[in-house]
Amino acid sequence: MLDSQTDEIKSKLSVEEVLAGYIQMQRAGRNFKAKCPFHNEKTPSFMVSPERQSWHCFGCNEGGDIFTFIMKIEGIEFYDALKLLADRAGVKIKNFNSADDSKKKKIFEIIEISRKFYQECLKIKNGKLALKYLQDRGITDDIIEKFQLGYAPDSWDLLSNFLKSKGYNEIDILATGMTVKKDRGGFYDRFRNRIMFPINNIGGQTIGYSSRVMPGGDESQAKYINTPETLIYNKSRVLYGLDKAKTEIRENDLCIMVEGNMDVIASFQAKVENVVATSGTALTTDQIKIIKRYTKNIAFSFDMDSAGIKAANRGIEMALAEDMSVSVITVPEGKDPADCVKSSPELWEKAVKSPKLIMEFYFESVFSKYDSDNINGKRKIAEELLGIIGNISNDIDRGYYRNMLSDKLGLDEKVIFEYENKIKREQSGFGERGFKNNNNESLKNVSRENQLQQRILGFVILRPQYFQDLFQDLDDIFLDNKIKEIYSLIKAAYLKENKLNEDILANLKNELSRQENIESKSDSFSNTWNVAALVVEEEIDEIGDVFKEAKTCVVNLKKIKLKEELKKIEMKMKTGLIQDDDIKKFDQLYKKLNDLDIE
Repeated sequence: MLDSQTDEIKSKLSVEEVLAGYIQMQRAGRNFKAKCPFHNEKTPSFMVSPERQSWHCFGCNEGGDIFTFIMKIEGIEFYDALKLLADRAGVKIKNFNSADDSKKKKIFEIIEISRKFYQECLKIKNGKLALKYLQDRGITDDIIEKFQLGYAPDSWDLLSNFLKSKGYNEIDILATGMTVKKDRGGFYDRFRNRIMFPINNIGGQTIGYSSRVMPGGDESQAKYINTPETLIYNKSRVLYGLDKAKTEIRENDLCIMVEGNMDVIASFQAKVENVVATSGTALTTDQIKIIKRYTKNIAFSFDMDSAGIKAANRGIEMALAEDMSVSVITVPEGKDPADCVKSSPELWEKAVKSPKLIMEFYFESVFSKYDSDNINGKRKIAEELLGIIGNISNDIDRGYYRNMLSDKLGLDEKVIFEYENKIKREQSGFGERGFKNNNNESLKNVSRENQLQQRILGFVILRPQYFQDLFQDLDDIFLDNKIKEIYSLIKAAYLKENKLNEDILANLKNELSRQENIESKSDSFSNTWNVAALVVEEEIDEIGDVFKEAKTCVVNLKKIKLKEELKKIEMKMKTGLIQDDDIKKFDQLYKKLNDLDIE
């Protein structure tokens, strides 16, 4: 059923139309080209094929269709991407496949009903005090409505009873995190006498809540209580306000990270909308990676006391390790952005426009704590700043700040470098100052061998009439498992039909797509097929003799394989482990290599 629904969505939404909402593309022959949104690059290597309704980046080797693109750029699961694109295409999703999907659907329903319930409670008599608190903080009715703020009445079962009246049982409600199970049996409402802040996923659906105790309420309870993790809510992968801020973050090429929900809301009221907060947790690596989908620039705004700085340090370290450009926004009035906006929205706007690079902030802060003319002061400055510099993943940036530290302390750079190594040896793993071995995953650059395999398959797909003269040379030549499997299927289809043409290939590809796990198309046979075609598509019309070019690729791939086998035997020769059979095999391989050169 899902296959037909995804096909229907694809028939109504073109790949270029969907991707144009996220990246700027330029026409490149029959395709489109862009800079990849998933890694940094100066030269565009991201290709979009309207003909195959697919995309692929030849820099980081990511690729797929509109569903895989939305999943990756929005940081959502397949069914969320399916719903998002279905809504855009005007397609009604008829069913879900798993029990989990059915449970998720019910949780979404209950959370949505609860949100509306809380919003209504804010307007009634018992919610007047909560509304007054928000208004006293300077929040307008429009912003209260925009963020769907609400009030949880001071009752143990008012929400539960309301939801039961809508046909939901206690187990359904418990699964949403809205109730708590008593030790002696029964359930009670988790949120009571609290201001409710709905937490939304990237598509704007409410998935959980953050709640603040009412002023004058039960102070023995935590000031903020959040929804526990559920099937639809993972606090380490959610950023408060991102559903509303994502467009502004991309347009401003900057994400402002603040501490709390009220800071986000107040900032929006001050017309600064590229701002998000964590949902009751310290910033996580997953959240940093989500932000990186929209920008590489992040500015932290935190309380300038020691506790505020300490709380932000871990997130700053992670952002630096992810090669993000990090800066700090110092709030001129009050302890947080919300207080600043209430005092003067203009001051917050001004502060946002003049962030300070994080390393400049750290240098100023550390040098102000110690006497840099004193040898002990120099040592302490070096220890603190080298601990921070060590978290920078970019080699050039790291070297630049190491040199700056050397100049400001009046010490030779070699001394600084040796002292840094001494500290690293003394600290194991991630110490208090955050030393870490940065093992950032390198880009999946495609080898020469893999390029040749892709090109050969691409020529077969785009010029099937040459397959009869090519296939005898292709047996056992492919090493990539997916390319090898696709070739075997094409060969079997050719032998069955005694011919190969575009219609046969189209049917074969459709059959492959139907058999695949629909949620894993970035690593699928379909994607491998599309990439191979895309590799040669732009040049194929300009190649005078396509068959000759394909044969040349075959010969070059055979040469690579022969040279690798010859190297293995040469290594045996160097170690003295060579045997008579090896010498015989070496001569045979060498002759084959010479014969290929003659061809």
